[in-house]
Amino acid sequence: MVIVSFAMMTGYVFWDIVSPLSTTLKAPLDEGGMAWTAAEYGFYAGSYSIFNIFLLMLFFGGVILDKCGIRFTGILATGMMLGGAAVNWLALSHIVPTTYVEMPFTFFGLIPEHLKTQVLVSAMGFGLFGVGCDITGITVSKVITKWFTGHELASAMGLQVAMARLGTASAISLSPLIAQNYGLSASLLVGALLLLAGFLMFIVYTLMDKSEKTEGEKKDFSLTKNLSRLATNKGYWLIALLCVLFYTSIRPFLKFATDVLVNKYGIDPVTAAWIVSLLPYGTIVLTPLFGSVYDRIGRGATLMLVGCALVFVCHVVLALPMANATWFATAVMVLLGVAFSLVPSAMWPSVPKLVPIEQLGTAYSIIYFIQNIGLMLAPMYIGNIIDDYTSPDGHVDVTVPMSVFALFALASVAVAALLLYVDRREDYGLEKSNIKSEKGK
Repeated sequence: MVIVSFAMMTGYVFWDIVSPLSTTLKAPLDEGGMAWTAAEYGFYAGSYSIFNIFLLMLFFGGVILDKCGIRFTGILATGMMLGGAAVNWLALSHIVPTTYVEMPFTFFGLIPEHLKTQVLVSAMGFGLFGVGCDITGITVSKVITKWFTGHELASAMGLQVAMARLGTASAISLSPLIAQNYGLSASLLVGALLLLAGFLMFIVYTLMDKSEKTEGEKKDFSLTKNLSRLATNKGYWLIALLCVLFYTSIRPFLKFATDVLVNKYGIDPVTAAWIVSLLPYGTIVLTPLFGSVYDRIGRGATLMLVGCALVFVCHVVLALPMANATWFATAVMVLLGVAFSLVPSAMWPSVPKLVPIEQLGTAYSIIYFIQNIGLMLAPMYIGNIIDDYTSPDGHVDVTVPMSVFALFALASVAVAALLLYVDRREDYGLEKSNIKSEKGK
């Protein structure tokens, strides 16, 4: 569990390595920046999901996992993360930000028509990384499900998520310091080197897994059968919808959170990044804790509902043009960290209650695919909104962007409430504990 979780953690490091650098990226060239616009940055942030969505890479990744097994899929996915990160780093370190390309399509105005070559190549690398990162996530989830079903499954997944959040927190808090001392591209180089370590660690896991003969994948894989079973599972589709709404209200927010604190509270970028990092740092302890609660007491659907409600409250208060004290922003980030622990600690371990293990790869891949739609469109949309609400002196009014995030969170509250209602009617067991009694084994 620790080895595969480390591989996943390195992915989360790179996923958020650029997030706290958004202010620096938008700074003029003569101030050490890259002169990116908010729309260009939003396109880059959303490009994580481009290949997953338009080339159906996540769907194929889930099929490959169920058909070819954990070892092959994991090495393929971690290798793609590493390759995409290398392209991303090369773009920022070797392509000047003064050359442009004319985009043949703008996706309803979400993609800038006149785009820096550097941004485009960076986005292509980040998109390839996104394919590998999400397929790695699906693979790691299946590894942990194989080992811990009937035991402390939510605790195990909580520990895996905690390590992932450690990656996010480390990236957000340390990336500005690396960039400040060694340049923007140095942060991406550090992230790529960590991904190399993650790739090597997954190879170590495959050797261990082979020696213990734990693969045991089904040879009678049937895609049509898997899809037909999933299509009629109401609880599964509510989890998928909840996933996209909840993560769209959180993950894209993290891409802009440093900017929000800089503009609303007047905090310098390095300090703002440390405050934002409180959100994932808090989840390192809380996610396994809430996972243990789910394992022993149950109440998974309730945990998800409470977490979504907390996110909504936090985004509303960040949108309000009042309470502009730094301590208040810090308190909100801590509360968001609690919410960011509650939902994943219950959501991911709930999927194996709804789907048999031989269908998990396909099931998780569809959830990730739907989630990626929000992760692609939201940053692009928010980036354009920020450009519209940026004054000539560079100050951003964050009220409208934060209101959009609050609406996503409100929608997730509605879906979580519906999931709780459906669970009570259909008896999926989401409110029951995960640990089987000795009589039930």
